[in-house]
Amino acid sequence: MKLYIYDHCPFCVRARMILGLKNIAVEQIVLLDNDHETPIRMIGKKMLPILEKDDGSYLPESLDIVHYIDQLSEKKYATGVLSPQIETWSKAVSGVVSKLVTPRFVETDFPEISTNEARAAYKERTSKSYGDLAEFRKETHTLLVELAPQMSLLDVWLENRGETIDINDFYIFPTLRSLSIVAGLAFSSNIRNYMDKMSHITKVDLLFDKAK
Repeated sequence: MKLYIYDHCPFCVRARMILGLKNIAVEQIVLLDNDHETPIRMIGKKMLPILEKDDGSYLPESLDIVHYIDQLSEKKYATGVLSPQIETWSKAVSGVVSKLVTPRFVETDFPEISTNEARAAYKERTSKSYGDLAEFRKETHTLLVELAPQMSLLDVWLENRGETIDINDFYIFPTLRSLSIVAGLAFSSNIRNYMDKMSHITKVDLLFDKAK
């Protein structure tokens, strides 16, 4: 099998998580952001992640990949149901998280934007989706204030949740991994411990060393 990804992409992180949890080694291929041809040839549109199965067929959509990999062997991880609280939290933070992390992603040396053309393509695409990235960079303090209540809610949820790994982690950890690139964001000890634990057992690196 092969997994086609962008390093920064939280949806790609989901697929990387289940591979790490299951201890399944597959070739992970990072595409350049301006490479439209490869994903379109595989699935008819530009999106990642894409799993190339052993039979040569292609599977897109992050959660479909998670469930496919999860059923290949025991132990199962993507189990249970998505908590209504986490579903609400995920939707509530998505906008502010995008505004915080996307300008920083543009400034970072991710392999998918390692050429001038790829970086320009990523910046153009995300600016069309979210707005003026430079303005969002200036609004960091306001955005962090907006995010703070949601981080407190997550802190409480994690405190009451216990040690179980299930489908909720495939929503929580990719978001927190993205946020680890924000230098001005202070995580509670509970959330930081969760991030470190999940990074270790999934083999997905955090972005603190790239924080801006």
